[in-house]
Amino acid sequence: MKKIVSSLIIFLIILLTGVAISKSDSIKYNNTMNRLGMSEEAVVLHTKSKKNLVTAVQDLTAKKKVSSYQLIFFEKSNSDIGYIYSHGNINKLPITSGRYFSADDFISQIPFAIQGKSSELEAYKPQSQAYIKVDNRYISVIGNVGFDGADILNSQTLVSLSPNQPKSKYHLNQVTTVLDGRAVSNKESFNKIKKVLHVKSTHKYVPQTDDFTNAETSNNGELYLVGIVLLVFLIVAVDFYILVPLKYDLSRSHLTGDLKNNYRNGLMIRYLIYTLVPFAVGFAAVNWKIVIISHNTFNLFMTISVLITILIGLSQIFFVKRSE
Repeated sequence: MKKIVSSLIIFLIILLTGVAISKSDSIKYNNTMNRLGMSEEAVVLHTKSKKNLVTAVQDLTAKKKVSSYQLIFFEKSNSDIGYIYSHGNINKLPITSGRYFSADDFISQIPFAIQGKSSELEAYKPQSQAYIKVDNRYISVIGNVGFDGADILNSQTLVSLSPNQPKSKYHLNQVTTVLDGRAVSNKESFNKIKKVLHVKSTHKYVPQTDDFTNAETSNNGELYLVGIVLLVFLIVAVDFYILVPLKYDLSRSHLTGDLKNNYRNGLMIRYLIYTLVPFAVGFAAVNWKIVIISHNTFNLFMTISVLITILIGLSQIFFVKRSE
């Protein structure tokens, strides 16, 4: 009965691990959405240049052999409005209606917009097409984005930029420029972009204030990952608990030779059944019922736990054999 209870505990540990990873994924995804899909490598570019935004984009497209990147120019007076340009790097956001920007939108002669579901910028919808008024002109809203709990994303409005558009109302010194993509980690490409935009300095992008200078760290699900490590130790404890009566049965047996070897092998099989079967059932249950993005993390946990379980069983039975 104790062994069955122990197997049930292992099963519950697997489920708890799945829940912990799912919660961690949810926090990370929510944070990513509040970063408007940008990575943790995204940087704010400081420049006092009076170059027009469209002119800046034109100068960037003239540069050859630049790695993929995305630029968002946020209005300094209202960071809920941004102008986005993408070069081979489109960080798609969760669409609630319509569509997200495509590569064609960033070479189009007219701008398009997407809006968060709680954007304060009023949209006009004379017929089936919605429009917003930006820079004294009406821009088509091609899609709406949103994600529960991602307040920054939900209040955002993004307008596409293109080198083929008329000049923008804004210049580089009037916006906060954020860069993301492979170009950030490619020194040559990064230097080319900084030269075009006349960048004086940079810092990490943290979307907590209008000027993105707040460097406070946010919860990114690390506590759940610490809990997963503790669950591994709990599995080890349960493994030893299952082994205690099995080792006792082996130590008090008076069998010798092949009979004792067969008995020892039987105990090992019983141990593996009590431990590996709940692993398999738990793995199936997690993949069936729990939404996980970080499958590699869960699979790594399962692999390490199973290997530790098998090694503990083999080492303990080997120890009993040697001590006799």
